[in-house]
Amino acid sequence: MKKIFLFCGCMFMLGTAMLTGCGGKSDGAANAAADSMDRVAAGSAAIAYVNMDSLVANYDMYTELSKSFQEKSSKVEAEVTAKGKSLERDVMSYQEKVQKGLVTRVQAMSLEEDLQKKQQSFLQHREQAIGQLAEEEQVMLNRIHYSIVDYLKEFNKDARYGMILSTTAAGPVLNADPSLDITRDVIAGINRYYAAHKGDMAPEAGK
Repeated sequence: MKKIFLFCGCMFMLGTAMLTGCGGKSDGAANAAADSMDRVAAGSAAIAYVNMDSLVANYDMYTELSKSFQEKSSKVEAEVTAKGKSLERDVMSYQEKVQKGLVTRVQAMSLEEDLQKKQQSFLQHREQAIGQLAEEEQVMLNRIHYSIVDYLKEFNKDARYGMILSTTAAGPVLNADPSLDITRDVIAGINRYYAAHKGDMAPEAGK
């Protein structure tokens, strides 16, 4: 904000100096220059902000994609957990057989080799599953982010605001005039827009 006001002040002083130093110009030219400066100053002052925490939490696209992602994440977690428990049972069975002397040394070595292969396969599978979920989550967040950015362009197509800022609970904007907060308007508008363009904007997470 300070930079914007400083810029406007400098532009105002520059415009005044030009008008003073150019006394030979017509009054019409001077008035036109003054009007131009007024428009620049007014345009720079037209600032609004959106609380992103509130916007995302109330954005239907986020709600739906997040639910879909959480369901898939729970399934993957359950599947990985089941594989891990199966491997644990195999290890316990191997240890019991060795301790009770139910297998020969050659058989024990073969069982141990099989267990090592199973463990390596399980670790690779778990790492791959976690990595894929992380990638899909990031893609989901990117879709949400860019859908908000694109909507704000539509929302501000009449250029009523020279700048729309985003803020969060831990963001850089610590205090602002509540009249500049357009979060509610944006939430209502973006949900209407999403409902109308849902098929194009929100493919299922993971696809």
